[in-house]
Formats: sequence, C-alpha cells, structure tokens
Amino acid sequence: MLLHHALLSVTLAVVLSLAGVTATAAACPKTSSKLVPNAGPLLGAYVNPDESWRGLEDDKQKVRGFEALIGRRLGIDMHYYRWEDAFPTALEEWDAAECRAPMVAWAGTDLAAIARGDHDAQIRARARAVKRFARPIFIRWAYEMNGDWWNWATANTSRDPSTFVAAWRRIHRLFRSTGASNAVWVWSPNEASFPNEPWNQPESYYPGDDVVDWVGIDGYNWGAVNASSGWRTFADIFRPVYTKYAGRKPIMVAETASTEAGGDKAAWINTLHRSLAEEFPAVRALIWFHSHKETDWRVDSSPAALEAFRNLALDPLLAAP
Repeated sequence: MLLHHALLSVTLAVVLSLAGVTATAAACPKTSSKLVPNAGPLLGAYVNPDESWRGLEDDKQKVRGFEALIGRRLGIDMHYYRWEDAFPTALEEWDAAECRAPMVAWAGTDLAAIARGDHDAQIRARARAVKRFARPIFIRWAYEMNGDWWNWATANTSRDPSTFVAAWRRIHRLFRSTGASNAVWVWSPNEASFPNEPWNQPESYYPGDDVVDWVGIDGYNWGAVNASSGWRTFADIFRPVYTKYAGRKPIMVAETASTEAGGDKAAWINTLHRSLAEEFPAVRALIWFHSHKETDWRVDSSPAALEAFRNLALDPLLAAP
C-alpha cells in the first residue's frame, strides 16, 4: 500500500508538471488585495470526490489529483469548517504556498447569540489566527442563509433576516478591530429561497457594501434528482441574484455543479462555458463542487462531462493558473 501511494504521488507530480501546473510565486494569478483577479475569473473547487476525511495528506492528494485530471492548478481551494473549528490550518498554509487562494466555508450557529456577543471570544480567536496567516483568505460565513436546511437559517428560528445582518456585522467588526484585514468576506445566499416568501429573499440578508467584499451565489442543476427543480441552465439558475449585485461587487459562483440525471451534463457545462463569456462578465470566480454526494456532481461523472470541463478549465478566458 505504501508503494502504491508513493507511485501515485510520483505519477501526479509528473502529470501536473507536464500540464504546466507548477507552484512558483512568479506563476501565481495576479489579484487585488481582495483576491479579485486582474483578468478572467478564478477557477476553484471543493475537492472531496468520496466525501471522506482522512487527514491533511489525503486532502492534498485529492487536490493534486483533481488538478491532474483537469490539466491546471486551481485558483481557489474551498474547505468547510464547523462553527467551533479552528482555522486557518496547515491545509490553507499549503494552498497559499502553492498559489491557490484558500476559502473557508465557515458554518453559522445561533445568530441571536452571535449578535448578543455570546461568541465574541471565539470570534476574536479566529480573527487573530487569520491575522497571523498574513495572506488574503476568503471567509464565506453562514452560506445559504435563505434556505431551510441549516440550523442558522432564520426559516428555522426567528424568520427575521435582520438577526443575520446583525451577526454578520458583529463578526466583521471583531475581525477588523483585531487587525485581520486580510480576511476577504464572501456573502453567499442560495440562488432560490426556501421558503420562497418576501421576507426570505436574498436581499433581505445583505449586510451592507461596507462589510461585503464579494457576492457569492450557490446553485446547482438538480435535474431529475429533484423533480420540483428539474433541468435548468446555468443562466436560469444564477441570473436573478447576479442581476441584483453585478454592478456593486465582484460575483463568485460559490458552489455549482450538475447532475447527469435528466439531461446532458456535458452540454450543461458547455453552456456554462459560453454563458461566462457572453452573459456574466462580473463573475470573477467559479467554484465547482467535485463530490459524489446527493448525486454525482464530479467533473468526471462521464467522459463527455470531463472533456467539457477540461475545455472550460483550459480556456484563456479564465485567470491564468
């Protein structure tokens, strides 16, 4: 087994080298202090194809394997953390050393408790750790707040989005007062609200231009996996929220993927590819959810889907790897 892992590591290193995926500072994408690329959207991913967690080296191997699969280095590597977890970790250090911008998808918790100040000590501890990290790092806190599947969703508690706004602004204020100016804040609603009621629309949760650096949008093509959603194009999914914020902030497609069930996934990716160029110029980052979870979201769920994604990944339209 050790020999197998050693051979795999060597193979990945060779493939990445041949593909031009190197980790030199000179090759890092050129971005602003808020990680907005100078040209083209950054390509990122959450890479966990089997939804397992086996430690740092396994995480590294998954990312390197994904980069070998698509033929380029990622511009953003996204990791999920619970509310109580410490970050940044060695994984974010490794990403930064290899020219990937790390993104922490940080879960929420009781919003009223945050707004009251009950969690200030923990928030300051996270802020001090981010300050020590000393490089820009995306923080995507309490994502999909307008859904009903997370415990921080106001649909499950107060049904009052102002509580989310107060909690966000308190966290941001504590980071700022601690000197963690390298935190890059990504506000990330789901593209559709559950329940779909006036009080629960994404704009009700927007905490203000002064405390948001990027607007992220989460959205998936569920196809036949979810009959109530059905097969939807990239533009159908992302246009409504995009239209509201494209003139105000850089836009991040913070989570997306397509199923194979109910349509042509390769064609869906090809349409996404065209849409980025023709309809969504304010999208400055695209994050693919590379996992077999509710369905097979992975880019290599079929040979045709992988070919389509490789064509996207290697297009000069995207920020240089």
